[in-house]
Amino acid sequence: MVGALAPGPPGDPSDFRWEDQIFHFLTEQGRVLDEQPWTACLGNGCWDGAPGLARPVRSVGSPDALYFALDYPGWTFHDVSFNPVDDECGGRTITVRAEPLTDRVFRVDPAGLTGEWRVDVFGRSPTGGDAVASVRWTTPADGSMPKPHATGSLFTDQDGRRVAPYGGPELFLTDLERTPVEAAATWTATDRSGASVTVPLRREKSRCAADGSVAFRGRELTPAELDTLPGRSVTYTVQVSLDGTAYTGTARWPQDETAEAPYTRFTFDPGLPAYVG
Repeated sequence: MVGALAPGPPGDPSDFRWEDQIFHFLTEQGRVLDEQPWTACLGNGCWDGAPGLARPVRSVGSPDALYFALDYPGWTFHDVSFNPVDDECGGRTITVRAEPLTDRVFRVDPAGLTGEWRVDVFGRSPTGGDAVASVRWTTPADGSMPKPHATGSLFTDQDGRRVAPYGGPELFLTDLERTPVEAAATWTATDRSGASVTVPLRREKSRCAADGSVAFRGRELTPAELDTLPGRSVTYTVQVSLDGTAYTGTARWPQDETAEAPYTRFTFDPGLPAYVG
């Protein structure tokens, strides 16, 4: 039955035209829903949209797992997000990876608590480009719960030079047990020589921030402070207080920088409080 998702020869992303239905989802009844991306950078341009903007997001029913295919081979789907259907502003989003079954067919297992979710399937091409499409899926059972995720940014490499593209440090914590009432943080950058600069972070609040998340931002480092950190490798240390409990996060730059530069992964000790449903 899964073989019906990608029966023809693979397509070529350079031939993509807006409204091409390059995503294919398998329903509970074994039918295939052909979907166009609502946002994509493919072919000769980029198109921006939103789920449900052109038409209501269609449902696959309640299969045990979500199977889908893409016309193009070799893509990765590391950002498949489960979004609450009736509480998109401030609701909790859970992000998982799709398991590749072939070079074009993928499987997603349930995540979060049993219920109806809007699942956004976001993929990246190995040669550049991306696309996202959505379906509604009523999961038949509880699934995996997300681990707390912490990323931050300060420096990145630009043509062999260390720069701070967004000015000051930024820190994002997601998939926490709950949104903290009180939150505070500081960011310290330490050069291999032992010289360091510490910047207090202020909490950034948003009306539609996802449940279980908190964001911080700090001021831009001064030229004198940057001069104290001449080395190519820097250790970031963040001291975070969430509702009175202290946590210490560390990351090394550039070693821990993610594919989404300048963002860097942090490891916390003790571990951040996790969401369990």
